[in-house]
Amino acid sequence: MPRAPFAWSGDLTEEEIRRILREGDPEERARLIGRIVSEAPFEEIWRYVMPAEIAANWPVVRRYIWPPDLREIWEWGLRVWGYEVASDAPSGEGA
Repeated sequence: MPRAPFAWSGDLTEEEIRRILREGDPEERARLIGRIVSEAPFEEIWRYVMPAEIAANWPVVRRYIWPPDLREIWEWGLRVWGYEVASDAPSGEGA
């Protein structure tokens, strides 16, 4: 089975991605969600995860989003969509 189109840095197939998202441990799922939102074209992301799932797992997912600017964009987007997500910026920054 061919690898997923966005998985340029690995050899995950569609079947493996779906299995991990369904059955993987929380850390493994969060790592994969971070990879999906970092590497997949925006339109393709929604084939795998929904904003609610990204937001629900945000404390772990955000560690796997690269580059950091992209993490900030996702935090902003999730907030615009009505989700409460904590920023990983140090507290007191800008004070």
